Amino acid sequence: MTTRDISAVKTASTISLLAGIWLFISPWVYGAYATPKVWNSWIVGYCIMLFGAVRMGSPEVRGASVVSLLLGIWTFASPWIFRYPGNASRFVSSMCIGALVFILGAYASSVGRTTTAPPPLRT
Repeated sequence: MTTRDISAVKTASTISLLAGIWLFISPWVYGAYATPKVWNSWIVGYCIMLFGAVRMGSPEVRGASVVSLLLGIWTFASPWIFRYPGNASRFVSSMCIGALVFILGAYASSVGRTTTAPPPLRT
């Protein structure tokens, strides 16, 4: 990985970490902290923060970005899975955070990856 690749991964991971922080605190912001399904935002937000921090500290750990990508998909789908009734702001926030984390995870997992042609077959 080049210095530029490492910088790109750290930037994407920092943004992902901040998105995880927002997801974690969003139930208090939107007044949903007393609902029974709030655990999803807390657990997934914490995991997004954790994997963002891991990738920031160790840019070569590509798997952390792949897990973040999957958490982004889950976060995007969670408003439909848990049916956030009457809370449009939380609904949109989860969709935006999910899309952002997915895109950042996809980008960070692909940075520095090179493809090489397989060696020619000998006959």
